[in-house]
Amino acid sequence: MKSLSPRRRQLALALALTALTASFGAFAQTALPKAITLVVPQAPGGSNDVFARALAARLPKVLDSSVVVENRQGAGGNIGSAWVAKSAPRDGSVWLVTVNSTQTVNPVLYSKPGFDPIADFEPVSGIAIVPHVLLANNNVPANNMADLLALARKEPGKYSFGTAGNGTFSHLLMEYMKHSQKVQLTHVPYKGVAPALTDLIGGQISYVISTLPAALPFVKSGQLKPISVLSLTRSTVLPNVALANDTVPGMVVELWVAVYAPKGTPREAINQMRDAIAKVQAMPDMETFIAAQGAAPLRIGPVELLALTRAESEKWGPIVRESGMKVD
Repeated sequence: MKSLSPRRRQLALALALTALTASFGAFAQTALPKAITLVVPQAPGGSNDVFARALAARLPKVLDSSVVVENRQGAGGNIGSAWVAKSAPRDGSVWLVTVNSTQTVNPVLYSKPGFDPIADFEPVSGIAIVPHVLLANNNVPANNMADLLALARKEPGKYSFGTAGNGTFSHLLMEYMKHSQKVQLTHVPYKGVAPALTDLIGGQISYVISTLPAALPFVKSGQLKPISVLSLTRSTVLPNVALANDTVPGMVVELWVAVYAPKGTPREAINQMRDAIAKVQAMPDMETFIAAQGAAPLRIGPVELLALTRAESEKWGPIVRESGMKVD
């Protein structure tokens, strides 16, 4: 075999160095920033906050980046979502960890939500599907849905329910129950589920529909009592709690938590974050954590998440319009 001439060896070396430099350049372009922020558009203590913090604790194990959670709550999630949509950098340093109620109900409920769930965001990854539970203050003489309805019929308007805000799933479901069962309960909206749960413990309100992860610590400690679970099947962490659907047909909802990027974020960054989240979801301790919340992993990527966002918007839009609810 002939050896290369000195000139050809130099040319081959130069080509190899060029290819190596290009590969390093491509890596640099796809590498996420060293500091990443997960924006949660609700108050601390809600389900997306719980899962965002679990994600932030584990992402540095698969990314060469530090990850923090920033709560930008207000207007049912609109303030934080609009900030990510309109003002956040598009370099992969900021990601939105939100829930389907904000993405699919708010654009119909609010006349000026400040963002478009399809036009302003790039879907990235699902995180978890979360059931809801109806809770009561311990001093309320109701232990199930039948008791709740009997009390409401006996003393119309005496009992109140708190929600994470106007037009949230908890609000829509309670209004559905009031309408279908012809009972009167007083609505008290809060800026997030955490303050509603605090007032429920204190007795300022009678009931709250909460996501299960946010409610579970208070149920386990005995500070609140569960009345019903709002899924089609019983919860694995609250197996003895009956389904609302058994007493009030149609009183069913599931919340999903997902990650979005502001429109214009590089596709390479989105793919890298999607892959990193998938690796976190596969971690045994993350699987255990999700199960302990009574939730299930939502293992979907950008294409599936976009389809889910569209489908949920088409589902909830007509419901909100028919209810006549509007927040300005």
